[in-house]
Amino acid sequence: MEEEKPGTEAGKLAEAQAAPAPPPEPTPAAAPAPPLPAEPRSDRTRGARPEMIETREPVYRVAAGYTLRLDPPDLARLRELPGSKGKTDRELGELFFDGQAARLTGAVSGDVSVPAEVRVVVDPYSRQAFLAVGKTIKGIVSF
Repeated sequence: MEEEKPGTEAGKLAEAQAAPAPPPEPTPAAAPAPPLPAEPRSDRTRGARPEMIETREPVYRVAAGYTLRLDPPDLARLRELPGSKGKTDRELGELFFDGQAARLTGAVSGDVSVPAEVRVVVDPYSRQAFLAVGKTIKGIVSF
């Protein structure tokens, strides 16, 4: 085998293969714009704080002289019914009363005198609404 001597073509080829190529020089990037001066924190006005959770309040409906009430646990049970996807508890309660208020008041009209507050307890699995006045169930309506 021939010995490679510096300065010869074989030597230059060997040096080129042995030495790594220098990395390309980075191009200078545009300097970022200086930040705008900020107002002092005490001078800025703040907007209303957004509510991240839904407020849990009962839904009321006055029908035929009765005040029907769906409490938050019963509103949550309405989510188990078909067609409830994408609706809030309040919307579900309003829709339930829209469709059932006449039947609910009709079920207690003979037993409960007007005016009265009637709590509506929902069982989505048996699809029944229990109508309570105080601690007494006064009627049951299937829906």
